[in-house]
Amino acid sequence: MKLVSRGDTTVVDAYLSPILRRYVEQVAQEMPGVNLQFMQSSGGLTRADNFQGKDAILSGPAGGIVGMVRASSAAGFERVIGFDMGGTSTDVSHYNGEFERVFETQVAGVRMRAPMMSIHTVAAGGGSVLSFDGTRLRVGPDSAGANPGPAAYRRGGPLTVTDCNVMLGKIQPAHFPKVFGPCADEALDRDVVVAKFTALAAEIEQATGRRQTPEALAEGFLEIAIGSMANAIKKISVQRGHDVSRYVLTTFGGAGGQHACGVADALGMTKVFAHPLAGVLSAYGMGLADQTAMRERMIEAPLSDDGMAALEDALGALADDAVNALLS
Repeated sequence: MKLVSRGDTTVVDAYLSPILRRYVEQVAQEMPGVNLQFMQSSGGLTRADNFQGKDAILSGPAGGIVGMVRASSAAGFERVIGFDMGGTSTDVSHYNGEFERVFETQVAGVRMRAPMMSIHTVAAGGGSVLSFDGTRLRVGPDSAGANPGPAAYRRGGPLTVTDCNVMLGKIQPAHFPKVFGPCADEALDRDVVVAKFTALAAEIEQATGRRQTPEALAEGFLEIAIGSMANAIKKISVQRGHDVSRYVLTTFGGAGGQHACGVADALGMTKVFAHPLAGVLSAYGMGLADQTAMRERMIEAPLSDDGMAALEDALGALADDAVNALLS
């Protein structure tokens, strides 16, 4: 019997934990006497003094899943597909009575052995850059980010998925606050979006001979983005034997509401749930999460009576350790 090494997890934790510890201490100093807790990638809260770098990798998206489940359950939905679309990427998740977790995954090419919510991510967000490579249209993986942001933000940004919605009238500048431009005092700029789509349509016509309106071009880019997000949902549902048509699509994130109906149509889903706090559901979920403690240990041993006895002893020790951590 031997304990298996955690590999890259130890290196990641050694790199992140000192940085995180300094931040936690700064926050704690500003909030004396407060029971300060932090969200973990596993979907549970932990005390500030127990918060480690390896448990913080996906804490934001994990908070979104908790918020999605709690809000959906309160509305009477128990089979839920989470659709969290932000500016850079889209996170999708599956829920049918219990949180799904993984204990080994890859994050940014690094293999991690730590409990995390099961989240599938695709590079399609509101800021995903639209491009034409000479033969086909592409959406992402590059992102315009918050600065310069989409072309409509008046900071010289490229065309993005958000600009498709501006072009098609799904986002109307008159209904948005004037917080764009270099001085953050201007409305969204539809004129520059129209000009850029018109120029791109002309470029595509010259290269391929296909003539299309700027509106049709924007619709084509949206179909590509929606197809990518729908395929991500299929990977966590249909490909694992779940009938997605029996689920509710719970949408959240800054760009989720703009595309939820299109994604639902692509998957044959008939219900979409949008919570009033959908734009901040990750933060809302952190407030609704339970305090948890998870312990794990990898053991290599023959599957025999002696081996089972050793496993039971190890499980008992881990359970006692977790309970003591919650009670202390």
